[in-house]
Amino acid sequence: MRTRLPARSAAVISVVLAFASVVSAGPKQQNKVREARWVYEQLFGNKQQSIPAALLADTRCIAVFPGVMKAAFVFGGSHGTGVVSCRNEEGFWSPPSFIKISEGSFGLQIGFKASDLVLFFVSEQGAEALLEKRTSFGGALSAAAGPYSSRTGTTSDVELNDDVYIYVQASGLFAGASVEGLRIGTSPKAIRKYYGHYVWPGEILFDHKTPTNPPEADQFREGLDNLPWE
Repeated sequence: MRTRLPARSAAVISVVLAFASVVSAGPKQQNKVREARWVYEQLFGNKQQSIPAALLADTRCIAVFPGVMKAAFVFGGSHGTGVVSCRNEEGFWSPPSFIKISEGSFGLQIGFKASDLVLFFVSEQGAEALLEKRTSFGGALSAAAGPYSSRTGTTSDVELNDDVYIYVQASGLFAGASVEGLRIGTSPKAIRKYYGHYVWPGEILFDHKTPTNPPEADQFREGLDNLPWE
């Protein structure tokens, strides 16, 4: 025989479960979102070299990879997890989803470094690739070094013929970078840890729906809303 819980007890349980879903966000993912905001603020705050208005106006999604690790001893490779957001027709940015990045290389090399990467997705094909488990640049997507203008918002005649434009931070400054053999894909594990359970990236990026709203997630997209996209 099933025993019905009193309405008050049921309400208490609901509050507890809701609270548990909020605090379930993994600390690693929380830090990743905070670091991603710092990285894109550094990029847009660079007064020496700025992003052309044409690229800002056409950007559908932006992906930020703080501290991508690259290690090499003859065989080399890079890997990291990043945060991605897409804006709707009204210009509002989505809550952050998570994606992975990797790159393989071979040659006579020894070294280790960490770089910050920012990727601007300007085409519909590029935006849809953010839903795939694995996509390669140079194959399914075309990628190019991110262009610069003398001042943000002053250059509007840049021809955007590629799906993605890439910037990498080196020695404190961002520079356009074309990355050969670069692969990206969704990170279900990071999404699950951050939001408490897995959410389809399309629901996050294009429907702007998530089961919880961690404070740093709201801060991440509020920061994007305040940048000079048009």
